[in-house]
Amino acid sequence: MRTKRVLVVDDVQFNLDYACEIIESLNKKYNTNILVETAQSVKEALDKIITYDPYDGMIVDMNLTDGTGTDIAKAALKKSESTRIAALTIYPSKYEDEKCFFDLFLKKPLSPSEYREGLKHLLYID
Repeated sequence: MRTKRVLVVDDVQFNLDYACEIIESLNKKYNTNILVETAQSVKEALDKIITYDPYDGMIVDMNLTDGTGTDIAKAALKKSESTRIAALTIYPSKYEDEKCFFDLFLKKPLSPSEYREGLKHLLYID
């Protein structure tokens, strides 16, 4: 199986740790090989998008201290239209106008099973 690379962007360390645990459980349960990178700001995410090969998937918090998830999604899609992006937000209806930049909206708070199902959908894992 090909390795899939995922970037998780959130300004709260607990949320990044949570995402990494969920992805690790997905790797074990479905025998996948998903490598996770994290960023805690729009700037850090943009630096990674510019520096590295395109990501297979991204999970992006919509409300960050230095910008929005849409800023990140636009940059990622400019680099590669094949990157699949999930928006993570408490208020999905607030971002109706930006739906074209995202493949999936995940509403906080997410249970582990909801997070896993969202990732499976995002990365085409059966």
